[in-house]
Amino acid sequence: MKIGDKIVLNIEKIIWEGKGLGHYDGQVVMVDYVLPGEKVKVRIDEVRKDYAIASLLDIIEASKERILPRCRHFYQCGGCNFQHTSYEYQIKLKKEASLEAMSRILGRDIKCDRIIKSPNPWYYRNKAQFPIEKVGNRIIGGFYRKTTHNIIDLQECPLHPSIFIDILHWVKMKVKEEDIKLRYLYLRESQSGDIMVTFVTWERIKNAKKLAFELEKTFPEVVSVYENINKTQGNVILGTQFYLIDGKTKLEQKIRDYNLLVSPGSFFQITIPQVELIVDFILSTISPYEGGVFIDGYAGVGTFTIPISKISRYGYSIEENPTAVEDALENIKLNRISNIRVRKGKTEIEVRRILENEDCNYILIDPPRKGIEKDLAIFLSRLSIDVIIYVSCNPTTLARDIKILESGNFYLKELIGFDLFPQTAHTEYVAALERRK
Repeated sequence: MKIGDKIVLNIEKIIWEGKGLGHYDGQVVMVDYVLPGEKVKVRIDEVRKDYAIASLLDIIEASKERILPRCRHFYQCGGCNFQHTSYEYQIKLKKEASLEAMSRILGRDIKCDRIIKSPNPWYYRNKAQFPIEKVGNRIIGGFYRKTTHNIIDLQECPLHPSIFIDILHWVKMKVKEEDIKLRYLYLRESQSGDIMVTFVTWERIKNAKKLAFELEKTFPEVVSVYENINKTQGNVILGTQFYLIDGKTKLEQKIRDYNLLVSPGSFFQITIPQVELIVDFILSTISPYEGGVFIDGYAGVGTFTIPISKISRYGYSIEENPTAVEDALENIKLNRISNIRVRKGKTEIEVRRILENEDCNYILIDPPRKGIEKDLAIFLSRLSIDVIIYVSCNPTTLARDIKILESGNFYLKELIGFDLFPQTAHTEYVAALERRK
């Protein structure tokens, strides 16, 4: 095989990143937008040592599970993987693919007790980051085409609130009229429908106040308008400098009975109903040890810390991002909680410091996609605490870390999947590991 070759491929299965896998002349070939059992014509785009990557040209024999995508941009946009099949079937595919990947890493079959489906597989995302670019006399904005930095000029997106697309179109018009050097449009929405808008630019916008007032007049849902200055090249969207142009400094979100204030520079989950179910699962898991001491690593603004504190004697919230730490402190005060001790720093360091001086009953970790550092996993595996709860959006790094934890004092008691990201290949997993008695 070589780049440019056109071949016929039988799709055998879906792997955890959402790609279809088949074999041609004994070599693995992976392609997007296909389903198991389909015969397709593809073009080879990349040839690597162990596999090739192809793009779909034609469907010769379609799966009975194939349907028409809802979005006109589906086959170009890099945001979705599974609009070409039903929600029920994509859940099945995602579960099979992620468990296969985890079993391979663990060296044994792993089972998922259940996958919690989303109550709404459409229009569920409360955050969007749209790149903006001038092309000739046009201003385009939307999402990048899959595996490129070429922008699709977005006309719709059934994963985001429709008002996000309306704001995007309005901002594109203003960028052209006033020659604004805009890099990204960053939007967030609360459960109440309030919207925070952040303009990511190379430099401060002239007449920014006027722009904000016009935006708020056109869209009364907008309650907060920021500028973010990012002068760096590369893929990092947000810079470190935020300037409030008008409105509220923070967006108010709600998890169960708790109010959480979130700054534009703080991470917050994009699908609140599912996050509430994760909170319920965490609380049910630690309830046998109610009244204990806890640590919440990678804690953010307090999304999990605050609910856990209600059934604990006291605990620690560890977060590296200084903005999120400030939000967490404010949220603790807002919810009238007095038994949380906030530590600013790396979870890998602060966990050790805490446990040098006192005992702990349960630890929650919710790391980024890369998982936890090996040294921390080894350290945790040797502890004598009751429970470790691991929240992960990446099944491969989760399995890698579970393997280390199981090499020590813990065993995997329960694994639950939460579909936070319908139409995509991603599933959030929550693993409960208990100490061996």
